[in-house]
Amino acid sequence: MSDTLLLCRRCGILQPLAPAGRRSAAVDDDAAEELALFRAAHAGHGIDEAHRLPDTSLADLPVWDPMATRWFQVATATETLFVRSGRSSVDEPRGYVVASAPPPASHEAVDVDAPLLRRALDRHFYPHTVRSAAIERFVDIVLDLCADLDPHAVDTSFDDTRLPNTGIAPFPPELCSTLLERCSGLFNAWELERVRVFVVDHSLEDGALALRVRRSLVTHAA
Repeated sequence: MSDTLLLCRRCGILQPLAPAGRRSAAVDDDAAEELALFRAAHAGHGIDEAHRLPDTSLADLPVWDPMATRWFQVATATETLFVRSGRSSVDEPRGYVVASAPPPASHEAVDVDAPLLRRALDRHFYPHTVRSAAIERFVDIVLDLCADLDPHAVDTSFDDTRLPNTGIAPFPPELCSTLLERCSGLFNAWELERVRVFVVDHSLEDGALALRVRRSLVTHAA
């Protein structure tokens, strides 16, 4: 979607301006037609330009879902507004309206996929076995470390396709050291070395230690 939208002040409806050269000719023609219809319908109402503000998106479904309702903020020359975007059918174009209320609050947190982490650590030791109590304690330590992180201070690498408003980030290097220190009493020397290799192998954003960062919408003052 374009970062610039046209806003009809009277109706509270917005229409994105199509970014040039990013889509097929057929899609660009459709977008141009929709824009022309918008201008014709609202020509006498007073139309302003509004610019989408970065880091102000929130959705009620995963980002890939075409039926997701999304909220974000835009700025005009005089004010900042909430915009709600959605559709009632996949066959309809997405509509954009000025929201009468802020989006619903979402739970902010940083965690990991605990079931995935348990399975990955267990597989890492195969064909050897490690005590299930040690694996559970390892996962608990990871979750405790994550709970102290500020969701808005973590730089995510990409969006989680399964969860709304969630990004994926690597496990911070400084926490890797802390994690291994706290694990020193859980494992014997051989196991601890295997755990050290596991942490190195799985600390990036595609590993089992990857952070899941849930954020709410970041508001901007008018």
